[in-house]
Amino acid sequence: MKKRSLILGIIILINLNLFSQEVWTKISSGTEFSMALRSDGTLWAWGNNGNGQLGINSTEVQYSPVQVGDDSDWQDIDAGAFSSFAIKTDGTLWAWGLNGNGQLGISNDTEQYVPIQVGTDNNWSKVSAGQIHALALKTDSTLFCWGNNFFGQLGLGNTTDQLSPVQLGTDKWISVSVGGGHSLALKADSTLYAWGANSGGQIGDSTLIQKTSPVLIGTDKWIEISAGYEFSLGIKSDSTLYSWGFNGNNQLGNGTSDQQIIPSQIGNSLHWNSISGGSSYALAISSDSTLFAWGFNGNGELGLGNNIQKDTLTQVGTETNWLSVASATGLYYNGAVYGGHSIGLKSDADVICVTGANYIGQLGDGTTDARIYFKCIIGLNIGIEETPQLSNIDINIYPNPSKGVFNVEIDQEFSSYDNKVSVYNSTGKLIKNFQQMNDKFSVDLTNYCNGVYLLIIENKKGSIKKLIIVE
Repeated sequence: MKKRSLILGIIILINLNLFSQEVWTKISSGTEFSMALRSDGTLWAWGNNGNGQLGINSTEVQYSPVQVGDDSDWQDIDAGAFSSFAIKTDGTLWAWGLNGNGQLGISNDTEQYVPIQVGTDNNWSKVSAGQIHALALKTDSTLFCWGNNFFGQLGLGNTTDQLSPVQLGTDKWISVSVGGGHSLALKADSTLYAWGANSGGQIGDSTLIQKTSPVLIGTDKWIEISAGYEFSLGIKSDSTLYSWGFNGNNQLGNGTSDQQIIPSQIGNSLHWNSISGGSSYALAISSDSTLFAWGFNGNGELGLGNNIQKDTLTQVGTETNWLSVASATGLYYNGAVYGGHSIGLKSDADVICVTGANYIGQLGDGTTDARIYFKCIIGLNIGIEETPQLSNIDINIYPNPSKGVFNVEIDQEFSSYDNKVSVYNSTGKLIKNFQQMNDKFSVDLTNYCNGVYLLIIENKKGSIKKLIIVE
């Protein structure tokens, strides 16, 4: 009796803390590639690797997540167009990938295929990468910049490129976001500043003139900013959402294709938690954790189940458990949009959800199949489609715990479909999958270690998740 009670306690503990914990903690999308951090401090990447942006000491494309080195002390990441940045728990800053404009900040313009430390400082707190320049904050709230400066996007009052980090004034800053050729930042008093390219009005100062130094945008207080390719997004202190800049692909979400040269409110009836501006589209999570998308959708990057461009904020599905989203840094060139894909985390973040272009593995699902709706990857492997989890289906698993063989009985109506059965271990690794049409079948785990496993049965009606224990 004592053993059975202990096992029951383990099941409850694992159900609450293992398969419901945030296995993935942070995500970022570049042009045709993605990066993510896991809760154990390891860093993973996938997709295009032509410039070494995956950091795995090669230029080979990766169609599934691969670990970047062996370190487990990463705490922050950001993907640029073809370059990558990360900060370790010791406060050191690292960079790799394309470096033709000095965007890695390592005092030269040589590509790097593995992470290389940027300088020797160990007090970095946040980094933001764009097409070919980057900004970063230190723990003392000072701001540094480097890379291409053709539009004055470094904010130094000139257009001179910088191969290593240069401090931008002495003011204190709390947030930064880098776009295609412009930069956004919040000062310590939460006021908004912008500088750099401005041909689409992305600075928001009511002009179309580029600025080589930070310009104050109004006097309102802001809590979040996101710089897209030629447009900008921001959330004010009252949780209202604003957009401004180029709007040729409806990326401003205001119902028109007209550019805006000052911040204009969108999504008027909702309050907002987070935003992500991409190449020519945007994603945002409202205060009730629902996901919205708008703008260019030729690759299915909005996740709406179609390729229809949206000029207003459109809800993605009905789920209310979105934690964070990342739209591709992407590239808009000669009227075409490249690298359009999106990734997101949900509150049961044993999954990363992906949609959009996938011709070079940027979705990380092991294929090159494009997606027009969000598909989920559990752990490091292909996971369940975005079908609803069903709680009204009778399922009996016995014995559970077992010595390795589990008998499964499911509702005959559910089993009349062609079911996909998958089993994952506690790290999220797929260890077994097969098709099953019978309402009674067995799962054999006798060759696997003792522990907890996740059993998923899914078909076109939905999915069922159950924990099973091998003892």
